[in-house]
Formats: sequence, C-alpha cells, structure tokens
Amino acid sequence: MANEVFETVRTILAVREYQDKPLPEDVVRRIVEAAHLTASASNTQPWHFVLVRERERLRKLGSLVRTGPYIANAAAAVIVAYEKQSRTGLSDASRAIQSMLLAAWGDRVGSNWTGFGSLENVRIEFGLPDTYEVLGVLPFGYPKRKVIGNKKRKPLDEVVSAERFGTPLT
Repeated sequence: MANEVFETVRTILAVREYQDKPLPEDVVRRIVEAAHLTASASNTQPWHFVLVRERERLRKLGSLVRTGPYIANAAAAVIVAYEKQSRTGLSDASRAIQSMLLAAWGDRVGSNWTGFGSLENVRIEFGLPDTYEVLGVLPFGYPKRKVIGNKKRKPLDEVVSAERFGTPLT
C-alpha cells in the first residue's frame, strides 16, 4: 500500500532556486496551517510565524539572512520564532518547520531551512517582540528546475539499531 507521507519524506530535497511564479492562496494557507497544526509539548504552542510575500520585504529578508540570500527570489517566506522562555520552544518550532517543508513539498513547492543563528536583525526588522527568538526563515516557491529526489544517506543499519545500540536492525 502506498504511503504519501513517506513518499514525501523520501523525496524532499532543499530548493534554493525558484520560478518567478506566485503560489496560490490555498497552497500558502496550507503551508502555514501545517505549522499551526503541529503538535507541541503540553499544547503550549510557543511559536509565532510571520508570512512574508511582498517582493520588497522578501528582498530585505534575503539581505538579512546570511545563509539565505536566495529568499529574495522566493514567492513567499515564513519567519519562524519561538518564545525564549519556553522550555520546549526550540523543539516545537523545529517540528513546525518540518511540517511546513513537508506540506509544501506535497504541493510541489520547494523550500529550505535558512538562518542558523544571527537572526536578531530579522526579529527587529519584522517586528517580533524581544521575548521571541527567530529560529529560521523558510523561503517557498516552485523549483526553477526539475528536482531529482536522490538523497545521499548513510546505510540504514549504520544509523538505526534494534533494542540496543549496535544491534543490527535486520
């Protein structure tokens, strides 16, 4: 039996080049709703998401994220932040990021997690209170060229054990 979710996980790849084509409203809504629906510890939902679609704001965002200048060419981007005081904010927001990436890929929309530190300037520029930490910025758009879902991964038996570390999965 086919499993669409597993197929999405199996084929998703980072996309850094996008077509100059807008995303339909229902697709954008589904992406951010995937974040909203993500489980969080004790259902605290210690996150906030800022959807950016205006071209000038996307350019500004691309200039602020060292690892993501290509955000400027995306159709949209989502800034992901979490409450600094939350014990589970980092993991909960990370889960929400993965939900958005997978939901987007299911609609054939590419993305990539950008940021990885030094995002205080993003927080300030986009008006997030200082009680939040920006975890990442996700650009979204239709891939500019055909994406082939071949991943380079270690063999499964090198990263998964059965019952105890080092016991082959078989």
